[in-house]
Amino acid sequence: MTGFLVKDSSAQRPLRYPSRTPCPGRASVLHGAMSTPRGCQPPSGPRPLMLSASLRFADLFELQVRERRLLVDGQPAQLGSRALDVLIALAHRAGELVSKNELIDLAWPGVVVEENNLQVQVSALRKVLGGDIISTIPGRGYRFIADVHDVPRTAQAPHEPPPQAPLALRTNLPSGLPRLLGRDEDLAGLGGVIEHHRLVTIVGAGGMGKTRLAQALLHARQSAYPHGVCWVELAPLTDAAALPGAIAAALGIRLGSGDAPLEGLAAALAPLTMLLALDNAEHLLDATAQLARTLHAAAPRLSLVVTSQAPLKLPAEQVYRLDALSTPARPLPATEAIGFGAIALFVERARAADVRFALTDANAPAVIELCRALDGLALAIELAAARAPVLGVQRLAASLDERLRLLTASRNRDAPERQQTLRAALEWSHGFLEERERTVFRRLAVIAGSASLELIQQVAADAPGDGSSHRELDEWAVLDAVTVLVERSLLVCVVSDEADSPPRYRLLDSPKVFARELLARSGEEERVRDRHARAVAALCETLHAQRLNGEIGVDAWGERARADLDNAREALIRSEALGDTDAALAIIAMLLFALPRTLHAERNALCDRFDALDGGDHGPLWLQASLGVAMQYLNSVHNPRAEAHMRRMLEAARAQVDAPDGRFNLYRALAMSLTMPPIGRDADADELCALEDPAWPPQRLHYGLLGLMLNRADPQEQLRLGHRIVANCEAGGDANPIYLANLADAQLLAGDPEGAVRTGLALLAQLQPGRDEYSLAYARLNTAAAYLALGDTQAFRPLAQQGWPLAAQADLQRYWCEYLSLLAALEGRPRAAARLAGHVETGTAGLLRFGENEALAGTRAQQLAREALGDAEFERLKAEGARLRSADIGALAFALTDAA
Repeated sequence: MTGFLVKDSSAQRPLRYPSRTPCPGRASVLHGAMSTPRGCQPPSGPRPLMLSASLRFADLFELQVRERRLLVDGQPAQLGSRALDVLIALAHRAGELVSKNELIDLAWPGVVVEENNLQVQVSALRKVLGGDIISTIPGRGYRFIADVHDVPRTAQAPHEPPPQAPLALRTNLPSGLPRLLGRDEDLAGLGGVIEHHRLVTIVGAGGMGKTRLAQALLHARQSAYPHGVCWVELAPLTDAAALPGAIAAALGIRLGSGDAPLEGLAAALAPLTMLLALDNAEHLLDATAQLARTLHAAAPRLSLVVTSQAPLKLPAEQVYRLDALSTPARPLPATEAIGFGAIALFVERARAADVRFALTDANAPAVIELCRALDGLALAIELAAARAPVLGVQRLAASLDERLRLLTASRNRDAPERQQTLRAALEWSHGFLEERERTVFRRLAVIAGSASLELIQQVAADAPGDGSSHRELDEWAVLDAVTVLVERSLLVCVVSDEADSPPRYRLLDSPKVFARELLARSGEEERVRDRHARAVAALCETLHAQRLNGEIGVDAWGERARADLDNAREALIRSEALGDTDAALAIIAMLLFALPRTLHAERNALCDRFDALDGGDHGPLWLQASLGVAMQYLNSVHNPRAEAHMRRMLEAARAQVDAPDGRFNLYRALAMSLTMPPIGRDADADELCALEDPAWPPQRLHYGLLGLMLNRADPQEQLRLGHRIVANCEAGGDANPIYLANLADAQLLAGDPEGAVRTGLALLAQLQPGRDEYSLAYARLNTAAAYLALGDTQAFRPLAQQGWPLAAQADLQRYWCEYLSLLAALEGRPRAAARLAGHVETGTAGLLRFGENEALAGTRAQQLAREALGDAEFERLKAEGARLRSADIGALAFALTDAA
């Protein structure tokens, strides 16, 4: 099956393409995130390890160093990468005492690692190895006490694909977590709870430190799970229906085009062993509870930790209540006070603001009183500590006591929970700002998520025509105000792992709520929101142009565009309310290319919103957005509106061929129409080839190559175009795995099933360590098809048994059933083959595209079954199969005998 997909932003690392003869031409586009290669290890540290290729110990175990895996009685063990690092270091120093510090240096050269992380890895190893191979020497370190022997290297099997580097699993954790102060016991306790309970909710008041505790837990346990850990921020979500898609996007998995995203997410997570964290769930409590219940039942190896101000109230839930940071009950000397969590946090943050700050016996009583007045709330303590170098602790404590009145406010049960503890602290902190900084602070309330400095300046600066005769707050003044807000902990600077990515800025959740109230009272909210909508629309136009002009690679573009998805969503709502059709169309065009495929419902909703904006004026912005809508329609093989939309789009593109970029827009429109048999014609293919400019960047040439590949009848021409598309992907910085799956499909159609197997196995080796079940669905389908063409039913069966359960989520049931029917015929089960052939035809009506390999397999299956059964019996069983439900197919297809 060949997919027509523009890459979504959830891919994680460029794929390794199989070697082949270079083909002429350029290549393709799709967006996704490229992970950064691990840096070189520094030469300093303990004596280097002389690594053997493979080590055997305790009879059962073989440690394959180069392949980075541990075999237990010949079967791969589930170990994280960090645990393997520790095992390799210990095994190569077998019999020696290795100190904890030395072991950390050996296993994590050049990386700062806390000791408890090492303990987690040793614990994970003992679960696999047993307790008698790694010995703990109390207070000193560890010793590997089993006898170790080198294993002679054997030749690689002739058909075994070369080992592939696994994909880096996305964690979404901040690149540099601050030290977790005063929470050592909580971290250890939470770790113990998650070992025995798969659903844990960290419950506490706003600002208590739930998020940082959960992040520290995930950071410490990254390698304790074969499929890693993943952090999902729920605060930006306002629609409960978007919850499954948002989680899928954070995980980097695809749900397909089904109408039940929660069930799709559950199916995608069912085979994974990992730890998933959902942060800030209190505003989506019912939806989160339903999701947690479903995932807990469907994914038996998934552990879920939730942070919320209230519990989910589920039977399987284990609530971990996070209390305030500890504070002394009475004045203490500095040496004793620093042992309490609240005091340690205050001192750490005050020193961050001014390295000269020190806790002394003189100021310790005031710090203790201040932390007690703040109820040990981490956020409030950090806000106060940032001002300590300026005001001095004595004045700070006195001011806080006068203005916060936390104890009085906390007695107001009618007030929202976050206001019971943080409102006074935020008001007090806001009072120290200059008027310029206050103005920028409240205007930042319209920013959704984070924003670049440029966008903040456009939104927060006074604009000509705002009602004043001169600009009192220009872009430079906004820059100065942003600097102050970051210094005072009201604005967070978010730095990307990518070296050349500029920083972004965001308000924390509680300060943002406060800023919204201030903006609403200021009388300028409507004006600022209009300014935000216009600025984001202009940004979307710029991003759309960058995507196609070759300035940056497709994956890098995806990272850039994804950062402003929340801003684009908010700006689209505002533009629609204002009746600003041009701005709305510009935003829709960008979103349809930038949104992950997991957000299928949101993408379809954008198509509906596009239709609502159609007033008959099909100008350039309408055409840009219509091309994105067409791509969405083509990614769903069933869509009743697709044909009519394609015809309108093609008509508009022809009418604007002489406009700027008109030639390329017509090229794109023709390429997409070629993928739809009712519209695409041979004359359109000829016209597309005439329009192509060889000087175009790969991002542009991609459309024509893929349209031609799906249109050409000659298998050899399809294969040639398939190779060009893969080369185009590499040239355009595009790591979408779907094009390697398409190449395997083309190789099979061209009569090279062996080549299709090699391509498919290389792709599976890349994808299987990760979470991208959607791409795996295509890879398994096309690789299994190649095995079946070779008559290798034994190799086909396991791939089909893995692929069929997720076929519905990728809209691939019809294609799988063709191959399953042929499997039954080849295995001497003609009755099952006939029934499956009947079921195939029930899913064919309304298809936009047909798979040629699948059709060939189905024809052969029907021929074999008809010869074995006779015409009358074959037709009877085929009619019976048309009445089967999808739920019946698995048992029928994979049975070992032929039911009567």
